[in-house]
Amino acid sequence: MSEEIFTEPEETTEDWVDVRMTNPEEREWDVDFVVVDGQVNYVDLRIRPELLRGFVECLIDDVGDDHAGSILADIAEENDLNLDSHSES
Repeated sequence: MSEEIFTEPEETTEDWVDVRMTNPEEREWDVDFVVVDGQVNYVDLRIRPELLRGFVECLIDDVGDDHAGSILADIAEENDLNLDSHSES
């Protein structure tokens, strides 16, 4: 088994968005890795439903307002959602 914990990606850092959850409280979220034949097959990140808003806010902070707006608009369009009807007053 390899002693390496992290391997630098071959792509430059500009090709990645870094997301870091800081100071997680116990049981706020759970990470599960599924390894098949020595390779990570997928990663599950489970978050308690009441914490999803904060998690999404963290993601938006990490990508910036313009990129986040574009992503949210694309997701809303693909899922036939009207975001204006969900805005806070």
